[in-house]
Formats: sequence, structure tokens, C-alpha cells
Amino acid sequence: MFFYRYMVPGLAIQSYMIGDESTRKCAVIDPVRDVDEYLRVADKERYQITDILETHVHADYVSGSVELKSRLDGNPCIHCSGMGGEEWIPSYADNVVQDGEEVVLGEVRLRAKHTPGHTPEHVVWELMDGEVVRWLFTGDLLFVGDVGRPDLLGEEAQQTLSHQLYHSIFDKISTLSDSVEIFPAHGAGSLCGKAIGGTPSSTLGIERQQNQSLVQKEEEEWVADLMSQMPKAPTYFPRMKKINVQGPEVIGETLPGHHPFSSQEVKEKKEKGCVLLDIRSKEAFAAAHIPGSINIPLGPSLSNWAGWVIPYEKPIVIILDDVDQMESAVIELLRVGFDDVAGYLEGGIWSWEDAGLPLARIETQYVDELSEQIEKDKPFILDVRTDHEWSVGHIEGAHHIHAGLVSGCLDMVPRDQHVAVICGSGYRASMVASVLKGAGYEDISNVLGGMSAWREKGYPVVK
Repeated sequence: MFFYRYMVPGLAIQSYMIGDESTRKCAVIDPVRDVDEYLRVADKERYQITDILETHVHADYVSGSVELKSRLDGNPCIHCSGMGGEEWIPSYADNVVQDGEEVVLGEVRLRAKHTPGHTPEHVVWELMDGEVVRWLFTGDLLFVGDVGRPDLLGEEAQQTLSHQLYHSIFDKISTLSDSVEIFPAHGAGSLCGKAIGGTPSSTLGIERQQNQSLVQKEEEEWVADLMSQMPKAPTYFPRMKKINVQGPEVIGETLPGHHPFSSQEVKEKKEKGCVLLDIRSKEAFAAAHIPGSINIPLGPSLSNWAGWVIPYEKPIVIILDDVDQMESAVIELLRVGFDDVAGYLEGGIWSWEDAGLPLARIETQYVDELSEQIEKDKPFILDVRTDHEWSVGHIEGAHHIHAGLVSGCLDMVPRDQHVAVICGSGYRASMVASVLKGAGYEDISNVLGGMSAWREKGYPVVK
């Protein structure tokens, strides 16, 4: 049997390839949209991708099933669950899967088991050895150390999904052996759960011993414990659901966005409402940036934060240091449905300066300076970390707004007072500072090192 795990950091996605050695047929489970890795691996290992299996309609990223099928000339069969009702059957499904249905690659067989709770249509895929389940591709039902959250479809649906999740966990997979290996769709860092572990896979036996969400209690108590301190769901999640039901546009072999624009062209695009996304470091952005641009430094977190703060209806021009960064940036954006990446500023920020166009800056300050300022000037300290981070310790007198929600809460941030933005290390604070700057705030600073540096220096925190 052939097996390959593809891990995407940031969004913490885990997708899988599994193949039969005799037939050389291969299935891809929960593919991401940048499908070149599956094609590369299949070609290297001499496998034919014949089937694409989805566990559910994803909320955190755009499914790659349509893209992968297109790149393989429409040959693979896409299998999607039909057990959550018509509204949750993706338009691109070739085979609408029912409970117990199998996908046969040869001796390798994968069987669908309906396990609603995270979503109504959710299935896990059981890898069969005769009539014995050996592996379980659990999607977002069961993670290492956690289970999938049932609250992504709203409060009304949450009640039904919580009940279904409880029975999926304690009835539908309870009869499986402790030796069954589990392969979830996400690892640590995903917001599809609240306490996902750092190990990519596990066994049911280990999870039954160590996963607190697999400790059976009365249903009402279990649900309350599960939802306690659940992190906020990103605002772009409903959009991903809609895209993944309707079916995303096909990208093709050539990525968008590889068009260089002059400074004057970027200026004109900005005036027409185009988003300028600056992916340089927070230090470089603070020193000099185009007024109104949004800073999300290039890295694994770009996808997630772009979904929180960038409007989907506007085209994007990227500001970068090196054109070689463009491909990585575009892939990060495509994963969460930003298809309209128009291009990039040729020559970077220096070409903008050379054209005599205005630049802006954001003040940065160290925690020592902030401590002194607190004693003298009483700044408005804006803590943009998560609810959990805030609850375990923050600066006395600080004000808390989650980084992804600041643009909708500007009435809570004063314009006539110095605003010191702080997060864990400075990454999110730089993004929020750029949002505030773009909204007309002038007296802003990014606290470098954030709460990590504040604690390291021994400054006090309150809970």
C-alpha cells in the first residue's frame, strides 16, 4: 500500500494520498487547491489518481477537488457525502456517497461512515482489511487531542450538530478497536478545533486515554465543556462553505498575479479601490509603506489573516521585497478564495519612493518604552490577541479586541489618544496597526515583541 501525507502549515491542513500497489490506482483525500504536490508525487511514484474523496464541506479553505480533476483532464471521480441534505452536496460531486459505500482501488478499499456533528454531511473514510477497519481518515470529526467544533453553522444549527457530534463520537466510532490509526484533516493551529495536538496522527487507543473530548459524560455537560473557551471562528468561514458547495473556479497551471505594475499604475489602482497587500516584514512596513496598504507579512499565517481583514470583492496588488515571493503569496491567498490577485509593484517600495509618491510610517516601541509611557501618558493599549491569550494574562488597563474584528470595532478605539497595539510578538499588531492607519488613525504604535517580551522583562500582568 502507498501512503503520503501533505501538510500545509498555517491553516494546518493535512490531506492524504493512498494507493494500491497492484493496480497503481490512488485516491486523494481532502485535497487543497494548490494541487501540484499531488501530481508530482503521483508521477514520481507511478500512480494514477483515479478518485478524490472529501470528508465534508470545508469552512477554512477552498477544496482542491475541482482543480485536481481539471488538471487530470477530468478523469478522477469526486466522491462527496450526500447525507446532510441537498444543500450540502457540492455541485461538482460525481458520486454522492451514502453510508457504507466503498471506493475500491484494488485490495485497498475505503468505506464511508456518516459521522455528523462538525457538519451535517460529514463522513470518515475507513481503510478496510477484509471487514476489519485498520485506518480511519477522520476529517474534522476527530483530531489528535480534540474533536471538531459544532458551531460553524450558527447558534440554531449548533444545538443539532452538538447532539450529532456526541453520538458520532460515542456511538458510531466507539466500537472500533484501540489499534485503529487515525489521520485527521488538521493539526495544531487549525481553528476547526480548540486544542488540537501537535502530533500529525494517533490511534483510537491513545486518544481514548489522552483526549479529554473522548471522556464520556452526560451529553449536556460534554457539550458545555467542549464549547468552553472555543476560539472565535474567522469571519471568512461562511464564504468558504459557500464556495465549496458551489464549486471554485479552476486556476490552471499558471497562477494569477504575475503582472508587474509601475508605481503610477499602482497609484491608479489604489484610487479605484484596489487593496494593496504589503507582505514585507513588520519592521520594514513600519519604516515605510504606501498609505492605506495592509501589512500581513509573508508566512504560513498569511492565508488565515487575509481571510479576516481583506475584502473579497476587491482586486489585490502585492507589495513585496523580492518578486520570487510572489508565488508563495498567491498560493496562500488562493487557499482561502482570493482569486483576483492582479499583480505586484515592480521595484518594490523603493520604486514608489523614487516616483516621488508619498510614504507613511508606523511608530514602533519596545515594552520598556511602553511601561514608561503607561506611567506618564496613559496610552490606549489595544490587545489584539485571542480570548484565551487575553484571559491567561494581560496588561492592566488594556482593552481587548480580537485582531480579526478590529476593522468592525473602530468606534471602540479613540482617535484623540495614543494607541499602542500589542499582540503575542508583533505580527498581528502590525496588521492591526496598518488597518487603523488606513482608517485615518495617526497616533499609533506597534509594540515589538508583544506580550512575550512584556513577560520576559518581568512586567506585571492581570487575569
